[in-house]
Amino acid sequence: MGMTPLARILIVDDDPEVVELLREFLERNGYVVDSAVNGREGLSRIVAARPDLVLLDIRMPDMDGMRALQLARAIDPTLAVIMVTGNEDIELARETLRAGAVDYVAKPLDLEYLTRAVAAAMRR
Repeated sequence: MGMTPLARILIVDDDPEVVELLREFLERNGYVVDSAVNGREGLSRIVAARPDLVLLDIRMPDMDGMRALQLARAIDPTLAVIMVTGNEDIELARETLRAGAVDYVAKPLDLEYLTRAVAAAMRR
């Protein structure tokens, strides 16, 4: 009769301010949060920690979000991934949906939309 462990969310973003904002917000909403600063580190966290959901930045220095998404889904085909994108990358974000992302959120982050997106991804 233990408590159901809350969903584990991995944030993969090279911007520490975005990570901090998301971490604070998600932890306040009861999620367990882990983070990685680039695609490569994100993939190793996916292997090690098996998160339920990944918030993945589209633009990162070492590996773009599309590549990271493809590799993440190769590691775990059931993994829910929500892309985090700047407005200039909306087209690319739409492409990530075809590649298996469940949704995308644009920066500046609309936290209300993010809440719904995360909840919807968790229900899948």
